[in-house]
Amino acid sequence: MLQGTEEALRQAEESRLHEKAVISRVHARVGLLGNPSDGFYGKTISFSLKNFYAEVTLTPADTVQFLPHPEHDAHHYASLHDLVEKLETQGYYGGIRLLKAICKRFFEHCRQAEHQLPGKGFKLSYDTNIPRQAGLSGSSAIICAVL
Repeated sequence: MLQGTEEALRQAEESRLHEKAVISRVHARVGLLGNPSDGFYGKTISFSLKNFYAEVTLTPADTVQFLPHPEHDAHHYASLHDLVEKLETQGYYGGIRLLKAICKRFFEHCRQAEHQLPGKGFKLSYDTNIPRQAGLSGSSAIICAVL
């Protein structure tokens, strides 16, 4: 009985935290002219694609946690052949490195600006349907969604 009560309390807490989740979505971007902007002094013509996006979910937690995407941050493979195939088509890096990098930069910015951050934790996860290596700014969309 006690174990059932503990499980019910855990589920109630997860439900409460999920209600406080912040979800942000950023659409893919195509640079039509002037891409990359650093080579053209910031002058570009771009447009966004409604069908492709990156979405980030931020949920309160006791510690800081980065939740891996089941496809883009996989650590389990059906076989060695499956591992090599995924690495050859998708590379070695997923989106977790982007989440960590933007959080580090945000922390450094706040420290430099002398903004006091609360000592609370969070869970940060992402999902995306932006095709990889297609020039649709998928990494930028993940970073902007976190911001």
